[in-house]
Amino acid sequence: VAITAGKQCFQRRVAITAGKQCFQRRVAITAGKQCFQRRVAITAGDYNMSEDLKDGFSLFDKIGDNCIAVGQFGDVMRAFGSNPTNAQIKKAQDGVDPEGKKRVAFNRFLPVYETVKKEAKPMTFEDYVEGMKVFDRDLVGYLQSGELRHLLTFMGEKLTDEEVDQIFAGLEDDNGNVQYDELIRRLMKDA
Repeated sequence: VAITAGKQCFQRRVAITAGKQCFQRRVAITAGKQCFQRRVAITAGDYNMSEDLKDGFSLFDKIGDNCIAVGQFGDVMRAFGSNPTNAQIKKAQDGVDPEGKKRVAFNRFLPVYETVKKEAKPMTFEDYVEGMKVFDRDLVGYLQSGELRHLLTFMGEKLTDEEVDQIFAGLEDDNGNVQYDELIRRLMKDA
């Protein structure tokens, strides 16, 4: 599902991107102006974030009444770049509807989201490294570039081979491995 308006592209499962702004459902790995999805990130510039959030919120409205189910709070918050714990989501849901059966409009959701976002701790370099270790079977600090290339070109927001080449430039060793802590440093520096 994608809605494109000018330079903005709103996608329900992949990412919401506007120039350098990137709201993602999973982890974001950003290189330059390109947004590559993995888990959660948000980059905000000088623009009306509330309108972008409202547009993203509407993508979760499955009925067309400009509301979402209280049970969708976690999904929407993660899509907006927050990484709330299950306890934070439960607390937010209970504050609105303890039974979890109501549908909530954006103006009721936004203050709840802002409260949860203030409590959330941003992802650190170490968090990203821990996430990459899932793919590092031998725990040696390297990933095979072919496997990583496959993930980036076939999952989530699919990248082109040229974009992957740009990301990997200077990071691949002679054996076709990528040291993922250096990859994360590069991507976080460019974010």
